[in-house]
Amino acid sequence: MELIVFEKDSYYKLMEETMVLMYKVIHEKHQQIQSATEEEHDFLTTEQALKLMGLKSKKRLYILRDEKLIDYYQHGRRKLYSKKSIIAYLNGQKIV
Repeated sequence: MELIVFEKDSYYKLMEETMVLMYKVIHEKHQQIQSATEEEHDFLTTEQALKLMGLKSKKRLYILRDEKLIDYYQHGRRKLYSKKSIIAYLNGQKIV
């Protein structure tokens, strides 16, 4: 068995570097989990989609949906709109 001896200052510096690295890894993992959770919740209700697009009329939203310009999902009578699809549509309408 070998005994390794550190100076007090070196030991504290090593511990500090270890803690900084550990916090950095934990923060990155937390960000990854948060991003994955946001991707899972990509669905918007009709009201949320209207608000995101700045529309007042449901008819315009229905036209965009029927022309397949934005993606939607249907479960029974309930329709949910893809947030990514709406944002992509809005970005495609940008005038440069």
